[in-house]
Formats: sequence, structure tokens, C-alpha cells
Amino acid sequence: MVMPAAIDITRSADYDRFCHQRLQNPYPLFAKLREHDPVHWCEPMKMWLVTRYDDVLTGLKETKRLKSSREGMYADPLTPKNRELARPLIDHISLWMQNLNPPDHTRNRKLVNMAFTPRMLQSLIPRIEKIVDDLIDDVCEKGQTDFYRSFCLELPAIVICDMLGIPPSYRDQYRETLGRLFPFSSGAGPDLNDAVVPAREALDGLLAYFTDLIDERRRNPADDLISSMAAVEADGDRLSRDELFALCVFIYNAGHDTTLGLLASGTLALLTHPDQFAKLKSDPEKLVESAVEEFLRYEAPVTRAVRVSLEPMPLGAHVVPEGQTIMMLIGAANRDPNVFDDPDRLDITRWPNKHLAFGHGIHFCLGAPLARIEANIAFRAITKRMPDMQLATDQVHWRTAVGIRTLKALPIKTR
Repeated sequence: MVMPAAIDITRSADYDRFCHQRLQNPYPLFAKLREHDPVHWCEPMKMWLVTRYDDVLTGLKETKRLKSSREGMYADPLTPKNRELARPLIDHISLWMQNLNPPDHTRNRKLVNMAFTPRMLQSLIPRIEKIVDDLIDDVCEKGQTDFYRSFCLELPAIVICDMLGIPPSYRDQYRETLGRLFPFSSGAGPDLNDAVVPAREALDGLLAYFTDLIDERRRNPADDLISSMAAVEADGDRLSRDELFALCVFIYNAGHDTTLGLLASGTLALLTHPDQFAKLKSDPEKLVESAVEEFLRYEAPVTRAVRVSLEPMPLGAHVVPEGQTIMMLIGAANRDPNVFDDPDRLDITRWPNKHLAFGHGIHFCLGAPLARIEANIAFRAITKRMPDMQLATDQVHWRTAVGIRTLKALPIKTR
């Protein structure tokens, strides 16, 4: 039964824009849903939207009555023709780590963790510091640039490609091809129909490329993550070719898009909150870690987690029927006033900061340590080397995909 307050929400312009992935600022809508209908059936998207922190956390923790799956989220809004065309896409994305469930998730995570070690991440720090310095050199030389493209886009792309072992000659094409997959993988709702054809073409191209690269790494291992993942073995078990391919795409998407969003939105937050920028500049070594955590809370780069009910599941004031899709809105949970004081205010000293930007439980983000390393190095350097940076526009525009929160551009000037 839909509450009267929820009927008003569904008639709002913001609600319609959200359902069609055109909403620039979702937080006023999230606040209304949180207050009036925090577990809300969204008919246009064919799923439940969950906005309160405690309910989102409950969903993220639950593994017996909920499973991680995007099958319905992708398939249900598609036309019959597009549903058939998208089947290989949906099957591929179902192999991404975040969409696996025990025991498959446990097995894959164990094998990947054997390659994706803390020691390996620590070894990347000098290289990341060098990349950051080189990119900032270029930015400072230009004086005025789109910081989104010149820095935020480049840093995680170079780091992830280096880590995976993607040859420099293929990196631009790899990024462009994955960019055509992005509107489908990060989307939801009826507009997914427009993303099927380019995403399917991108998947076919990636499959052809990685089939050859994985075979080459198995024959001639290199000092990279693809070789390590191809070689790891536990109890006689190894990753299959399909699993390796899915990991190559997933690790780039997860490691790139999350960090890209964090760098861009964090920089914008500093430029639009000069008091917080001044505070960070006063003691970057002490404050950069808490600043990064606040950027993650304030504008969560990954804005949703998707589950499907395995049985009737009490959630908030509702019981979600078996087999229905639930979208837990992390961006909404991270601004819940019952958990965070003055949640719409940026406070780089906020502590404790129990944000859910990297998820929770068995699906806690595999790339969270790397994202934090990159962001800490980047914001420390930005603060020290570009203390006079200013926004060079009166208005910024966001990409409006439901699953990822990031900018389209970030014009800045350094002097």
C-alpha cells in the first residue's frame, strides 16, 4: 500500500528525472523519501528504493534473505528485443565480484585476495606519487584547464592499467571502450534501452582483446595483476577464463570510476567550501585522511547497492516480496540526519564518519584501500602545490547515471 505522502513524491519533477537518470541534485528527493517513504516501491524502475541508513545497512549485511543480483534491475525495463541482445551483457556483469554470492563470491574473493595483497598496494605508492606530481606539473603549466580530464580521469586510469598490465598502446582504446559499457552497467530504469547496443558492442570488443591477453599472460607471466590472478591457485582451484575476463573489466570499472568520482567531487567540495579548503591547507598531513572520508560521505561515488529478495523480507515498514529487486541508495544513507549531524554540511574533521561509500559486509569494496591511497596522495599534493586553485565556472554539471556520482567537467585555474 502506497502512503499518500509517497504519491506526492512520485508526481514530482525530481522523481521523474531520477527514474530517467536526468536528476542533477538527488539529495532533496532522497530527503523526502527518507522522511515519508524510506522503503519505497518505484514502479517506473520496477524496484524498491531504500534511503535510511539503518535500512541500507541492514540490506548490506543480509546474506541469507537477500542475494546480490542485478538481473531484474537490468532486464525488467528492457523491451523483449533488447532483453535478448543484452543477455551476454547481463551474464558478464553477473560475474563481477559485487554480484556474486557465496560460495562463488567466497571462492573468487579468496583467489583474488591472494594476488591483490596489501604488500602489492604498498609497492604502488612511489609510482602513484610520481604520476600525481607529473599530472600536477601539466596542470600548473596550463594555468587553466578541465581538472576532471587533466587529472581526475587520468590518475586512476594510469594506476589501474599499470596494475593490471594493460599495454600503453591499448590504454586509450580500453578506456573509451569501457566508457561505452558504463551507461548500461551503471544505469537503471527505462532509459537502459538506449544503452544496450553500444554496451554490447563494447563487451564484444573487450572479450576479443582480453582472450588474447589472458592467454599471453598464462604463457608468459609478467609482473602485473592479470598474470598474478591467472597464476593463483588454492586447494587446486583457479579462476576460469570467464572469471578472469570479468575481473579485468570489473577491477577497472570499480577502481577507476570510484576514484575518479572521489577526486572530482572532493576537489569541487574544497573549491565550493573555501573554509574547509583553508582548514586542509593549514595542516594537510593531519587532516587529509579525515577529509577523504568526508568527501566519500558527502558525495558517495558509488551511489547504490542492488539486492534481490530470496524470501519475504521485512524492511522498514514494508515486507518486500520474494524475487523483487531492492536498490539501497548509499548516497541517501550517507546524509541521514539520524546518523550524521548536519549531514548536508561538509566537515573535513568529521569523526567518527561511518559512511557506507564502500559498502559493508562481504561485498565491502575490494578496491577501497587503493582508492584511499590514491586520494590521500592526490589531495595532499593538490593542497600543497595548488593552494590558490579556484573554480573557473559558475555552474558544474553532473553525470546523472543512477549508479555512479561524478562530474562531467571541472574547469579550474591555478593562478
